[in-house]
Order: sequence, then C-alpha cells, then structure tokens
Amino acid sequence: MMTSKDTELAPPDLSGPISDRIVEVEGAIVVPPAKGLPNQSVQRSGVLRPDGTLVPESVTWRGMNQVTVQPKMPPAAEIADLPGTWMFLGPLFGHFGHFLVESICRIWAYGALRDRIDGVLYVPKFQNRPDHVANVYRPFLEALGVDAPMRNLEDPTRVERLFVPQQGFGMFQMIEGAPEFRDFVRAHSGKGVAPDGPARLYVSRSALPAARGSVIGEKRLEAWLEAEGYTVFHPQKHSFLEQIAAYRAAREVVAVDCSPLHLLALVGDADQKVGIVARRDGDLDECFARQIRAFQGADARGLNFLRRNWIEDHANRPSRTSWGEVDFAALEQALAGMGLVAGDRGWSALDEAEVRSEMARIGEAQGIGFRPWEGAAGTAPSDAD
Repeated sequence: MMTSKDTELAPPDLSGPISDRIVEVEGAIVVPPAKGLPNQSVQRSGVLRPDGTLVPESVTWRGMNQVTVQPKMPPAAEIADLPGTWMFLGPLFGHFGHFLVESICRIWAYGALRDRIDGVLYVPKFQNRPDHVANVYRPFLEALGVDAPMRNLEDPTRVERLFVPQQGFGMFQMIEGAPEFRDFVRAHSGKGVAPDGPARLYVSRSALPAARGSVIGEKRLEAWLEAEGYTVFHPQKHSFLEQIAAYRAAREVVAVDCSPLHLLALVGDADQKVGIVARRDGDLDECFARQIRAFQGADARGLNFLRRNWIEDHANRPSRTSWGEVDFAALEQALAGMGLVAGDRGWSALDEAEVRSEMARIGEAQGIGFRPWEGAAGTAPSDAD
C-alpha cells in the first residue's frame, strides 16, 4: 500500500527508445528489503537520493504493478559505503523464471556503461542467502553479456556514484522489450556458448514435482513427439550453459508454456520454429511467443487447445500449479500446420476416465484434490511462472 510520502509512478513505456533513461546519482543510497521479512510479492526496496527521495528508474514493475516500492531512508549508522562507480540492476530473484525477466531488465544499459563502471549491483528479492543466489547467477549473467563484477547488497549502502537505468523489459505489456534491450540481447546473449544438441527439442515438465503443474498426459505427448524425432529435454537437469547450448542448436522446438522459453528467447535465432502449448488459461503461451518473435524474429506461436483447466480444490483460478486438459488431436494438426510434425499419427485426447484417473493420481501425490475450473477462458493466472 502506497503512503502519502510515496512517489506517484506509472509503468515504463517501452514502445520507443529508452537510451536517455539512465540516471546518474552521486551518493546514492541503495536500500535492500529489510532482513527477516518473508518473500513478499512487493518489497520496500530501491535507490534513494541523498535527500531521501526515490529514484523512479530504480522501481521494478511486473505488468502494471510494482514489485518494489519506495523504502524509508535507513538510519545513518546502518548505511555502509561503497566507493567507485556502479550500475544498478534491481532485485535479484532466486527463481529462474523471474530472474530471466525481472533481474535482467536493466542489462540493456551495460553496453554504454561498461567502460565507466566498476561493476553491477543487485539487491535481494528478499533476504534469503544473498551470497548463494549471487554465486548461482553470476556466471549466467556473464553468459548473457554482463561480464563485470556483480554484488548483491544485503545491507543499505551509500554508493559513491551510481547509474540507474530504467527497466527495459518485463512481464505482460513489457514482454517484447525496448529496442535497446532487444539490441543488447541479439548482440551478446549466449554468443560465447557453442550450439550443442539435437535439431528437434521438446522442453518438458514431466520430471518436475507434480506441484509445479503441466498438461495432463504429458508422457503421452512426449512419446508422440519422440516418434517425430524430438528429444525430450528437462532443463532443470542441465547447467545454464548446457541449456543455452541446447537452445542455440535446436531448429524446431515444442514446449508447454514455461520459464525456460524466456531463455530460448534470449539465445535463439530467427531460423527457429517454436510451438508453445498452453497449459493454463491466461494467454501466457502467446506471451512467450510474442517475446520470441520480438527478440529473435523466429516463427513462434502460442497453441491453446485447452479443453479444461484443473485447479486445486482450494484455488479459484488457473495458476502455475494447475493442470491443463489438452485436445491433442487439434494440437497435432496445429503443429503440422507449422511444419513441426507430420500430422498423420492420429494423436487423440484423453477420455474422461483417463483424465480423472490421472488427476486422482496427481492429487494423491500432493495430498490435495483437483476440480475442473468453470471460469472464463483468458482469465490471467495467479502467477506468471
């Protein structure tokens, strides 16, 4: 909830150039979330000027909503000092998908600043092992083209000189990114990693815990795609560099809508074809397709052939943990229209008994029940993961 002292803000407009949206602040106060707080959807964190006013460019947005809001000026005795010149990157998420959207949204400015800074700065999304999270993502950030020293500040810090770029990419209406962000991605992301992997790739969720959600009967979908020459790929079983190598090598990709597609958008190329199978209502399949098309110019299409969404008994709409019941026959024909499958193998939807049996098995594994969702198609999921 904003207070009267909070700065009134609006989401960034990324429809045109943003190269002039970099603010230089002398003696900037970088404020991380307070220690001891749980992981909240919104945190009081960001960059303040020496007089305590907010640097608006330090705010991170998720669609029309702020992820970070104006923090209070910390007591002087609690502020550390960091000499030198640095660039602010925003909150560092431990979650891979949110890292790939919200923690890299300012890297577009690195090309212009790299010779003027000593490194880049994050604040934790929340205070959970900040050093560990930084160590996990430091090599990945380098693979995306940011090869400067990186710090994740867990204490309020006065920075001698700080460049604060505006967010240049993000979820929902920002998914296509600003021109400068797209240019940086095309020029740098993954370019130091050699392509290595099969030409046909299916990005699967079947090896994830059931609580993560997917499409019902995904193993059957995998078998059909393997018969078409696809290799089933489980990203979580591979290092970041192995994932990049696989996505750079693949020419034809099928995937359920999921976070790894953000990485494909960053490191892929214009000659790829990508079919994205919706696993929940909310148009996230098309959101991923828009990003891939905008970043790389590839033929990427959202494929929503959901018959029903299955949600937990306690839930009120589809989310990252719900399950999608897909019309596989219609999906096969759509993939055939893209040239991704032959279209003559007779894929078939699961019947009612098969669907209910599968959902009973999934529910039993989690100790919860599932039910069909009767809401309107297109309602946004409760989580964009």
